[in-house]
Amino acid sequence: MLQNKANDLLSFERLNLSGKVEIADVNRIQQRCQIFTLSCCGVSSLTIAWFVNSHPSTVRRWTLRAKNAEDLFDHKRSGRPPVHTGEIGLKTIAFYCQVSPLPGCNAWSLRWAEKYLQDHNKILGCAISDSTIHRILKQHALRPHLRKYYLAITDPDFFPKMQHIIDLYLQPPEFLFNFDECTALQAKLPLAPDLPAEADRPTCEEFEYCRNGTTDLMAFLNYKTGKVFGRCTPNHKTPTLINVFREHVNTLPADVPIHYIMDNLNTHFNNAFCHAVGELSNVTYTPLKTGAERRRWLQEENKRIVIHFVPFHGSWLNMIEIWFAILSKKCLKHTSSESVQILQEIIEAFIDTWNKSFAHPFTWKYTGDGLFEKAISRLTNYSLLRAHRWISSS
Repeated sequence: MLQNKANDLLSFERLNLSGKVEIADVNRIQQRCQIFTLSCCGVSSLTIAWFVNSHPSTVRRWTLRAKNAEDLFDHKRSGRPPVHTGEIGLKTIAFYCQVSPLPGCNAWSLRWAEKYLQDHNKILGCAISDSTIHRILKQHALRPHLRKYYLAITDPDFFPKMQHIIDLYLQPPEFLFNFDECTALQAKLPLAPDLPAEADRPTCEEFEYCRNGTTDLMAFLNYKTGKVFGRCTPNHKTPTLINVFREHVNTLPADVPIHYIMDNLNTHFNNAFCHAVGELSNVTYTPLKTGAERRRWLQEENKRIVIHFVPFHGSWLNMIEIWFAILSKKCLKHTSSESVQILQEIIEAFIDTWNKSFAHPFTWKYTGDGLFEKAISRLTNYSLLRAHRWISSS
């Protein structure tokens, strides 16, 4: 009989949650239903308290209330009625989440919003503190001050190209390399030396520094092993690229097909680079007029060297970017160098350290699921914003 009552009560609570309680109270109501259901099954109060992460006295109180045919909602409590109603909360959200709240400003702070609302009390019709604004935003999981970057899809063939790269990662050929340039690496020397760390104090760095020149890094990541072949160069022009590319190809067996993943920098598919690829592949290259034709020729698999291009605005699909992030964090971030030559030696030493001690293949798990739907959603939002701005301006 008690078990039937528990089932009926649990069903009743589920049906009435949205009508009688706030979203924040749902978990408490469900916990009380669990307490009564377990007690009807003969489970002891101590066991129930452990299971629902509550105190035994709380378990006994709600069990007794449910057996006495009372509901599981909180009783009405005495005290001052709420000052800020739901309507005030919605007005506060509409006010605080504006895109351009004031001329020259693109976001509110809690204190600025409090002061502005005090000076313009007709907006809400009552006074409100910064802590109340924060509480209202938190209740609705709103954080309009946060921002993050995203890459808009501009390539009409983005998804076929992306799928081609993903298929390469999931079923890689024997010799697959990711290539890219890391340009304008600065040789920086702080004006004062670092202060060593002490008890409860981190290492202190002088923020101002002298620039002593820049260098470029051309790197090839071996997909199978994670090892890196890198060369520091004074620039990343076509002749420099061809020399480094030829050096890397000559380190590999002469009779095996080689696959490279690159981005769409113009030096990666101009006629000079195509001629070098044809020479290294022992095929004749006839100059082509357009970049699209040259990229198609480089991607043909009827020659020894095959170049695979990531989509435009899709450099994140090139796995060498992962290693560049490691290089920046582990080597370049806190490096001081008096000259470009010293910086180049530091980078080359890091590459040797990586290859000897830490090189490992990166596991690619991304399959592109959900990206198409996200792109459509962003395009829809963008179109709505453009239409709203056009209507507002007209």
